[in-house]
Amino acid sequence: MNQPEISFELFPPKRPDGIEALLRVADKLAGFDPAFISVTYGAGGSSRERTLGVTSALAEIAPAAGHITCVGASCAEVDKVLEEY
Repeated sequence: MNQPEISFELFPPKRPDGIEALLRVADKLAGFDPAFISVTYGAGGSSRERTLGVTSALAEIAPAAGHITCVGASCAEVDKVLEEY
């Protein structure tokens, strides 16, 4: 029988000094061997840059997935974010 997989979802910190704390938590969560750890993407893309940065740093610790919000974004904007991921 297959074991269920787990994942965790994190919110990007609002302040730059919160990234270190988030990565320490992610390092502890990685010990549970999650399928991935995701990072939210604020409503209307309000945390886009923070999400991209945190997702990139997180990928050094565990499989990472970043959210993307397409509402209110042009196809070119969505393409740009996907390329950055």
